[in-house]
Amino acid sequence: MPLLKIGKRKRAFPELRNRLYLSFSSEGYGHSSRALAIARQFEDDEILVGSYSYALERMESFGYPCVEVPQEVEFIGAEGSFDIGKTLFHNQARALGFNQIVSDEMDVMRNYGVSLVVADGRMAPVLAASRLDIPCVVLTNQSAFYPFFERDSALVQLFGRSFEWVMKFWLSSAEEIFIPDFPPPDTVCLPNLSENFQVKKRTRFVGPLVAWQAHEIEPIEREPDRPLVVAGLGGHLYRRPLFDAVINVARERPDIRFELLTSFETDNLPENVGLHASPRNAPSFFKAADLVVTQGGHSTAMELLTLGTPSLVVPDANQIEQENNAQRLVELGVSEKLRYDELKEGLLKTTMDAMLRESTYRHQAKLLADKAKEINGAKVAANVLREYSQRLLAY
Repeated sequence: MPLLKIGKRKRAFPELRNRLYLSFSSEGYGHSSRALAIARQFEDDEILVGSYSYALERMESFGYPCVEVPQEVEFIGAEGSFDIGKTLFHNQARALGFNQIVSDEMDVMRNYGVSLVVADGRMAPVLAASRLDIPCVVLTNQSAFYPFFERDSALVQLFGRSFEWVMKFWLSSAEEIFIPDFPPPDTVCLPNLSENFQVKKRTRFVGPLVAWQAHEIEPIEREPDRPLVVAGLGGHLYRRPLFDAVINVARERPDIRFELLTSFETDNLPENVGLHASPRNAPSFFKAADLVVTQGGHSTAMELLTLGTPSLVVPDANQIEQENNAQRLVELGVSEKLRYDELKEGLLKTTMDAMLRESTYRHQAKLLADKAKEINGAKVAANVLREYSQRLLAY
């Protein structure tokens, strides 16, 4: 009886083409900046962006394909500062519709043929990726949460412990957690990172993720023999005291040029002060400055250190993340910090004067700028993301 010859079945291998889905929050400037840093490392047709509000508009302006996704959390303020208790209570109702948000994210992933999900400030895409067995990386500068509730009431602390459990589950559902910061011991956000083993074992420090390379930033024109102080204040009402304090210092120091990135206005503006309402070229101001006055937001800190610019940090009141960042910047030797109640004591002027005289702040910032260039965080992140993506495409 002749042997039956069975031919090998030919297997159709998919094209090794990355399909990255970047799903990120629009609460703050940093999420979209990190998304841009990653997106620049890929071809436009390899990227799909999911966000809302300002961040969605920003990514659309760069020509990336975008899809609008629902806001997961609405942050609530009280008397001009962030109120974590009210935020927790306010968002209980939103939790009821969370499954639908996850379902919507799953539809996006199926329709685009996603091979990798990158989630920044959003929980739904992580859970959606897990249900679809798609690799997912979480991008965050804050993986510890309970300490942020410790100053509040017992009820808020109780909610905080529950929230901490949810966050650990969220983070442990991802393949990796990217920290967009310098590796220890130079990590700015170190106090804001979890000590939980399930979180730590997934954590990778990829280096600062900013939307540009330092050499690409052209500094603004400035007077070479006149110190330049830049203040990035935005327009939140609770920062008005800092704006007024900077204006008062400017009146006392006409020999210093001040450029204020803010939507605040004032009568009798000193001749040595320029006002710029939310300029898109803030890094050009930062690069030219001798000193930057800022609030201690993580992404701004990464931009300043990538450029090698020292800072005087005045964290927003009751903003523990910014307070922690500010303290770490001081420990790294690139900054000094002040509290809002110290502005009335005239410490802004004396601290600013001392920092402009002392060269060690800029020297330390320059050392970290050199490290940022050597690490090249965007390239590190992209290489790891490609590897995860192609695991799903290889066979």
